[in-house]
Amino acid sequence: MTGRSWAPHGAISLVCLTALFAPRMAEAADLPVKAQATENVKVCAAYGPGFYYIPGTDTCLRVGGWARMDTYMNVAAIFSQGSAFGGPGYSPFAFPFRDAHDADYFTQGRGVAEIDARTQTDYGTLRSYFRGGAEWDSQSGPGKGPGPALYIERAFIQFGGLTFGYTQSFFDTGIGYSIATLFAGSNTWNTTAAYTAEFGNGFSASLAVEDAANRTTGVQATGVSITGVTSPSDFPFVSGGTGAPLLYSNYQAGQQTPDFVANLRAEGAWGMVQLAGALHQVEAMPPAYLGSAFIGSSSTGQWGYALGAYTEIRLPFIAAGDSLYLQANYSEGALNYAGLAAGNQNRLQAIGYIPLNSVGLMSGAYYPLADAVMGPDGSYEMVGAWAIQGQFRHFWVPQVRSAVFGGYVSVDVPTNVVGAASFAMWQAGVNTFWSPVRNLDIGAEVVYTAVDGSRPLGITNAVSASGGVIPTLVGGSANAVSGAVRIQRNF
Repeated sequence: MTGRSWAPHGAISLVCLTALFAPRMAEAADLPVKAQATENVKVCAAYGPGFYYIPGTDTCLRVGGWARMDTYMNVAAIFSQGSAFGGPGYSPFAFPFRDAHDADYFTQGRGVAEIDARTQTDYGTLRSYFRGGAEWDSQSGPGKGPGPALYIERAFIQFGGLTFGYTQSFFDTGIGYSIATLFAGSNTWNTTAAYTAEFGNGFSASLAVEDAANRTTGVQATGVSITGVTSPSDFPFVSGGTGAPLLYSNYQAGQQTPDFVANLRAEGAWGMVQLAGALHQVEAMPPAYLGSAFIGSSSTGQWGYALGAYTEIRLPFIAAGDSLYLQANYSEGALNYAGLAAGNQNRLQAIGYIPLNSVGLMSGAYYPLADAVMGPDGSYEMVGAWAIQGQFRHFWVPQVRSAVFGGYVSVDVPTNVVGAASFAMWQAGVNTFWSPVRNLDIGAEVVYTAVDGSRPLGITNAVSASGGVIPTLVGGSANAVSGAVRIQRNF
């Protein structure tokens, strides 16, 4: 053998082929690669219809919502602040006054998205839920024109029997067959931290800590009653277009303790029964004229409470979908638990409706609302209230349903507080909805509302922080008919 190098014949062939095709292989590498097929969305049957697995995860998701248009005539919640809106022009009179300056109707468009995400874990289902959106109002506030607003109904997390976030108060059931929120009875959304224990066969119990601010009405200070009046010119706080103060002096202190809520519940194919109770702290600050360093420097507290009983009875033997709903509430120092709220998200400090005629004479009613009332000596007593409510829904045919509903609420203010006034309020209404296709509702509603008080409409001197007097309107009786038309598509 010489020292000349050599290679097997196959190796030479491989080298030649590599040299020949290497440029073309490089060109092929620059060509786009065909993408892999995306993972198909899979149905998640564990939580009911409409749920799908989020691709690449074990979380099930359902997305839905609704779009709605409402038209309210004579203002659906005519007795509450923020509902008797004046138009964008000038008027010296605000709530509770009504005159030709106020619109006879307003419209609202609202769109809401619903997102429900659930994941099965070793500790049970982990759930997060959101429902909210935005709305457009033809009157965005007293004396204002059209405008948009954000809207939220739910934002909560559930895990292992625990609930954290913003949702229906655990004192309530959230059942309602009417467009209007009835003044009698409790139906409030709130921020809560709760635990629910399931005992089987539809029995459960819940304990909740809920934000007291959403249930706090106030502490009313009153003074010496003076003569009644019949004309707006007799109101020094109305003349000149100031329109204030109509509300009482509010000595509500900052809330220190949340509300404690508990319920017992049983439900099944027959319907539902729930018993509920709540503790609500009433915090009042002493007036400065009684010697406190400055108003708001200290406070005293008492505990109010509320009780509620609810039942929904399903009546399929009359027609499929028929049901009867009943509610009864009692509160002492916790007025919002008995009702008198014009929506699921508000708490009122006054109820009233005072129509003004062409010569300026007044009639109607106006009553401040409070958890407690304070006398000139700084001591305060709880305000009691009780309410009953009934609703019945009937399906004439699967596409047409009607509901009749009504309620009565009585507010008992301690008689030894000068200038305070007890009153009662009741409502009755009827609506009918037509669903020409699935998930589309077209309906109209009429509601009669009346308030009857224990004293004539007139002026009471409320006590100011300095010990002076503030003229405050109180008393009277009034009634009104209002209506609403709703078109809503759920998806």
